[in-house]
Amino acid sequence: MIGWTKRGLARRLRVGQGAVKHMANGRHEIRDDFGAWLEGLAAAHAPLSPELRDFADKMGCDRGEWVRYPRGIRPLSDDEAAALRRVAEAHAAAPWPPGWVPKGEEADEAG
Repeated sequence: MIGWTKRGLARRLRVGQGAVKHMANGRHEIRDDFGAWLEGLAAAHAPLSPELRDFADKMGCDRGEWVRYPRGIRPLSDDEAAALRRVAEAHAAAPWPPGWVPKGEEADEAG
């Protein structure tokens, strides 16, 4: 629904592809909070057409970024813009799964 490949999810989470493959293949348990995070993002993406999913990716909505008049993309209707804004807001509100500390930010968390 979100349009992420296993490789893309691994890159976004800053983990090795093996970790995502193990979860996808059932060899590693998917925590409830991680699953809920993915389901919440999928729900935000659900109303998007394939074309709008592509726009969301190009515009950076999955990074929580929003631009009303993006360059290189056809003009958006008000409804399309609102749907893409909701996707960006969902990603901005929950950029990482609960309790997730991205690689490279562990030092920041430790203070």
